[in-house]
Amino acid sequence: MSLNIVPLVDAPFGALVSGWEPTEPLTSRSKRSINEALHRHRLLVFRGQPQPSDQDLVRFVEAFGDPIRGSEWFRNAGALPEILPVTNIRGEDGDRLGVEGATDLEWHADYSYAATPAKTSFLNAVELPPEPPRTYFTDMYAAYATLEPALQARLSGLRATHSIADYMAEPDKNFAAKIERDEAAGIERPDIPEAEHPVVVHHPDTGEAILYVSRGITRRIVGMERAESSALLKELHLHATRPDQVYGHDWQVGDLVMFDTLGTMHRRDAWDPTERRLMRQLSTACVI
Repeated sequence: MSLNIVPLVDAPFGALVSGWEPTEPLTSRSKRSINEALHRHRLLVFRGQPQPSDQDLVRFVEAFGDPIRGSEWFRNAGALPEILPVTNIRGEDGDRLGVEGATDLEWHADYSYAATPAKTSFLNAVELPPEPPRTYFTDMYAAYATLEPALQARLSGLRATHSIADYMAEPDKNFAAKIERDEAAGIERPDIPEAEHPVVVHHPDTGEAILYVSRGITRRIVGMERAESSALLKELHLHATRPDQVYGHDWQVGDLVMFDTLGTMHRRDAWDPTERRLMRQLSTACVI
């Protein structure tokens, strides 16, 4: 395959990739080009290729690391538990086929609540409503780099807790029903984890510093009074999500967005819950 990678127009970061052939294994050269582009642009939009099969998608993701089996935590594990369906579509019997929810989704970093969080994430559009909800991304390398030096020094050594225990009303309002379904079927699933991470992490490949907190999942700065913790997290969130630093992605069916999960946050707009939407989400894991 011959990849063409060009920066996105009128966007603070990101690049458009064409020429990807999902059925073809990646060559070492293509993999290197993609990795270099991801480090440089933070986010890659693969567009114009045929829709990959589930197997194609998993094979592509495995070229960049060990996939997280997140669908097991959300009790949507299918034949390929590496793929987490994000959808409001249900089966003929009313069974929930994926992580539901059509309201807006708060800023977050995928799997930051896991001890080994996501390093790189992949989001593929399979079916979209007539007016697809936008997904927004912000660069957390730039967020850290543009902090005042005194605030950077204050953050050094701080740690924060990450949890979605209070966040499960969205993206999935019916999570309890999934638990009941699995228990009735005698199926055991791992509990959704919680984790503690540094407020400033460094990318394992490049060593670059990243502000690693999010409004949606970071609960509290460890060892800090709640009021002080909340004020600091709010300050960091507002700084990281300044409008001129945010890229809003307008989805097309078949798009595959590959993004640096450690180094970005993202959120999603709401849409009409009567309209069908199906996305496939995958992530690779890393130690930070």
